[in-house]
Order: sequence, then structure tokens, then C-alpha cells
Amino acid sequence: MSIEYYKVPKELKELGYIPPIIKSYDKDGMCVWLDKSKTVHDVYYWQLTMDGVQWMVLDERHSSACQMYSHYKLAKGHVICTGLGFGIREQWIASKPEVTKVTVLEKFKKVIDYHKDIGTKWSDKIEIIHCDANDYKGSCDFLSVDHYEHDDVLDIISSIKKICNNITCESAWFWMLEVWIRNGIISDDPTNPHVKMKFIPFHNGELSNDIEKNYSKIKPFFENVNLPNLDKEKLTKFIEMYYL
Repeated sequence: MSIEYYKVPKELKELGYIPPIIKSYDKDGMCVWLDKSKTVHDVYYWQLTMDGVQWMVLDERHSSACQMYSHYKLAKGHVICTGLGFGIREQWIASKPEVTKVTVLEKFKKVIDYHKDIGTKWSDKIEIIHCDANDYKGSCDFLSVDHYEHDDVLDIISSIKKICNNITCESAWFWMLEVWIRNGIISDDPTNPHVKMKFIPFHNGELSNDIEKNYSKIKPFFENVNLPNLDKEKLTKFIEMYYL
């Protein structure tokens, strides 16, 4: 069962995004189900939880895909993706003619087994490796980092830097970067109920509403991460899509 295609934002449809096939599942502590309880936006959404901890959601507005817009736009050649989830990002990126191969690093075999059990049909470009992304060593053209969910922000920063030390790439992008650029501050995921919020400045002086200035300051903070050179127009579009 997939969430209705007619509700996909036109910006995603125009880029060839097709919602994944998701099926209810309950095995070895991993559960997937369509949550029809009232949400703040009054929409249904699929949940993926491991031992009761939410790892991923996909709502009827396809917000999770919108947050991957930047990853899709930057992807080319050989792409390495950390974290598998519902496979939203991987299948979408693989649909780009400019992308020749997508290597997915997934730490938990249960997630890989879920897709095997429900019969997910992967693009021929996709290979899935069962490993901890923090320990993997390799190279690619574009590195897409999104293997954390409810981690402490300090652990997230540490993991991003470690992965980018181990994997050589032409450029990289990671989940929540748009949030940090827009807000001018590095912080935990505000929806994370498990950690006390931390705020880490990546600049000196006052906060700025200028996203181009914020981006220029966050790049040196992640000095070993090959963040691409982007102008204000592209940064604005990435952020607009992230919050679509």
C-alpha cells in the first residue's frame, strides 16, 4: 500500500518522485503501520519503529521526500547514502539519469529484511550493504548522510565528521543542514522527545537571517565535509522545499 500519489507536491512529481510501496509489518521488534490518529496537520502517516522508538515517518504530504530534495538535486555519478528507512531517497535518486550507482549503508539487518519480506523492488542501480556507516570506508561522487533520527546533536556532529573522514567524495549533504542554515544555529531535532535541547553556534557574533552568510559560516565548522558551493537562490530553494 502506498500513500496516495495525488497528494504528492507538484514540485516532487515534476522531478520523477514516486511514493514507495509500504506494507504493515511486525517482526522482531520492528513495526511498520499506517497511523490514522489525529496529527497536528490532520494527515495519516506511515511509522517505522524499532523496539518502540520511531525511526522514520512518511506522511500524506510527503514531507520526508521534500526534506530529501537537496540530496536529489546534488546527486550525480556514484552516490553513497547512509541509512535506508523506507527507501524514499534511494529510489528517487536512482531515477536520475546522472546517477550511475547508489550504495546504501544500513546498520540494522532488520530494516533490510523488512524490504525483502515485503518484496521491495529496487532499482538496478541500487546496492544495499549491511554495515555501520560510521565504520565504512570508500569513495563516491556524492555522499548523502541521513542515518540518525533521535540522536543527541553532539553525536550527530561527531558521526557526520567521522563518516566524511572515511568516505572520499566530491560533495556531501546531510539531513537537518537546511534547518541549521535557516536558524543560524546547530540544534537537536525539535521533535526529539528523548534529549534535552542543545544549541551550538557555528559563528561568532549575532545570529543572522542571511542564509547565504550562515552557510558560509557553517562550512568551516564542518571543515572536513565537502559541502558544495551554493548561491542564495539555491539555498533558498533547498530550505523552501525542506519546509514544504
